[in-house]
Amino acid sequence: MVDIVYLDDEPDLTDIFKLFFESTSHDIQVFNDEKPAIAHCIKKPPNILFVDYRLKTMTGDEVAAQINPQVMTVLVTGDIKVESNFTFDAIIKKPFKLSELIATVEKLSNQLNRMP
Repeated sequence: MVDIVYLDDEPDLTDIFKLFFESTSHDIQVFNDEKPAIAHCIKKPPNILFVDYRLKTMTGDEVAAQINPQVMTVLVTGDIKVESNFTFDAIIKKPFKLSELIATVEKLSNQLNRMP
């Protein structure tokens, strides 16, 4: 089981993400606002953080920079070009397919399982 947080300011996307991953063995938390998501991730760091690039008051890299560096981070963006000083473990372009999410979670889960 993998603990996953998905942060996006579009409730429709977080709803789809939650509905899809609730049917798996993964623990999923979704947020539409940066502050509660950051607070949750600091208190209970997930294994994987999916974060939208353009949020209400921050960018995804600003959010990711505040989270424990051990957390795998996936940037989700509809932007063609993203300028970031943060190194993400994966990038998913919007609109995404659920198969892309599954493949990304599987890939990062495998990497987590190999960590000491």
